[in-house]
Amino acid sequence: MDYFDKIKEGLADKLKGKELTMDSEFKALGIDSLDLVDLIFQLEEELNTQFEDEELMQIKTVRDLCQLIDKKVK
Repeated sequence: MDYFDKIKEGLADKLKGKELTMDSEFKALGIDSLDLVDLIFQLEEELNTQFEDEELMQIKTVRDLCQLIDKKVK
């Protein structure tokens, strides 16, 4: 499963033409904490998993989120 595509789809309306890469920092893309929380809720529902607050505090880049998802859904 390609989590990058799910993240890109979930942020499509927020990116406003900005390129999303694995090393993109959410803050640099203009994704604020509320946008990130919305994305996380969406991913939790789609992937039938739950993330801990401590884990979410460590997410800075798209790669961080993809790695967390990969760890949680295995």
